[in-house]
Amino acid sequence: MNLNRNLIIAAVVLLSLSVFSYRNSISRAERFERGQKFLTQLNPDNINEIEIQKSGETVTLAKSSDKYLVKEKHNYPAKNESVNRFINDMLNISLEKAVGSGESLEQELELDGGEKTTRVVLRNDAGKDMVQFYVGKSSEGGRGAYVKRIDGEDQTSYLTSRGVFLSTTADSFLDKEILDVAADKLVSVQGGDFKLEKGDDGLKLARLPKGKKESSEVSQVKGALAGLRFDKVFLADDTEVAALNFAHKTVYNLDDDSSYTVLAAKKDDKTFLKISGEMDREKVNQAASIGRDEAEDQLQAKSEVLTRMDEVQDFNNFHGSWIYEVTDYVGKKFTKKRAELMEDEEKDEDAE
Repeated sequence: MNLNRNLIIAAVVLLSLSVFSYRNSISRAERFERGQKFLTQLNPDNINEIEIQKSGETVTLAKSSDKYLVKEKHNYPAKNESVNRFINDMLNISLEKAVGSGESLEQELELDGGEKTTRVVLRNDAGKDMVQFYVGKSSEGGRGAYVKRIDGEDQTSYLTSRGVFLSTTADSFLDKEILDVAADKLVSVQGGDFKLEKGDDGLKLARLPKGKKESSEVSQVKGALAGLRFDKVFLADDTEVAALNFAHKTVYNLDDDSSYTVLAAKKDDKTFLKISGEMDREKVNQAASIGRDEAEDQLQAKSEVLTRMDEVQDFNNFHGSWIYEVTDYVGKKFTKKRAELMEDEEKDEDAE
């Protein structure tokens, strides 16, 4: 009798566990849908700071007005497109399936917070964490990646529908463009021992000796400010760049009476630049003096001069704090000598 009663109790317990397990599996199935977004209900407008950690490196993007700054690079501005791409890549992560939970599984999927794990933290304007998650290794074949939220009760690891490729280095976020001045905006270029002057057919090397012609290097000097980008950036008082000798000077004069002066320094096989702008002082003084009877077109012209003066001042206020390391290809444009800008004319064999 006691044996039968124990068997009945055991059967009831097993049935209860079976029903619970079934209901739990149904509940999980209802919670998860293939293709659902990983970061649901996240409003990107609420993101004020993004912290990214991987392989011992931390990148912190902090919003300031309408831009993000890279904290680890002395708050140098991030490129808006790079930050927006990162945010969109996060928001577009969709899930293929749930793969389970547990310490051993997380280690296998590189979701344990180790060196190979990417950790992302999103904070609001009060500095409070809104979202934290891990990105682990890619699935076999690279069609998806493993991810896990670490900011709530759900510790389930998921496989994404597609690969997850998030930028994780500070350099990948920096706004590296310094200037973008087309060659046709230049009226002259004054280097250390040469000058390019604008004529009817564009900028030409001045005082070209007989029997010489311009080399292809001239085009490098002309286009040096077009899409000028840096490779690395340093504060001007950084010990790594504080003792540099900026011996190479090139002045680029523009057709709006402004100019840019580029100072270049060499250290081993590296080139460093300091850049400043200037506006023709006489033009600025004339523009600042406005008469009562001046025509509308005169006032417009003066307004453009003063606006350009503001732009130059803003440029100096920002770039005066920084020294830029550029690639060898870019650096050579600012260290040219006159001899490099000339080559012998081809001899006319028929004339001989």
